Amino acid sequence: MRNFIALLIVLMGITACNEKEKMNKTIYFVRHAEKETEIKNDPPLNTDGVIRSVDLASWFKKIKLDTVFSSDTKRNIETAKPLIEAKNLTLAKYNPTDFIAFSNTLKELNADTILVIGHSNTILEQIEALGAERPQASIGENEYDKIFELHLPSNKVLVHQYGSKSN
Repeated sequence: MRNFIALLIVLMGITACNEKEKMNKTIYFVRHAEKETEIKNDPPLNTDGVIRSVDLASWFKKIKLDTVFSSDTKRNIETAKPLIEAKNLTLAKYNPTDFIAFSNTLKELNADTILVIGHSNTILEQIEALGAERPQASIGENEYDKIFELHLPSNKVLVHQYGSKSN
């Protein structure tokens, strides 16, 4: 009986360690790059946005990414394009307004390092849905130069600036 209990305790410890390892991940969040303002319905990137999308790929050059998520908008897909091409990754689509479901997907995903390309009105909300505090109150209308780096399970968020400074 003692051996059985000891074995049970060891197995429970292994399971707990495996669950914790599964949760150790880094999720980067970035807003899409600058968009055309003349086109109201699903605008593409403007020239500054195309340059910033290349800057994003450069910023991640030495970082291993397992997967990249984007909402299904032209500006987000175009922001991801240089990066996914450079890293030979497939772009995964997600619903940027279903915070809880997407949080569960990110937590359960068999990936250590993830990039999410979102929107000014969804990134901070998604970080909160994952259990972390907002690193800033809001993302400004002309703020395109931030990368938010979330570490799970510690919920530590780092903020990086990339490309040229936003206005």
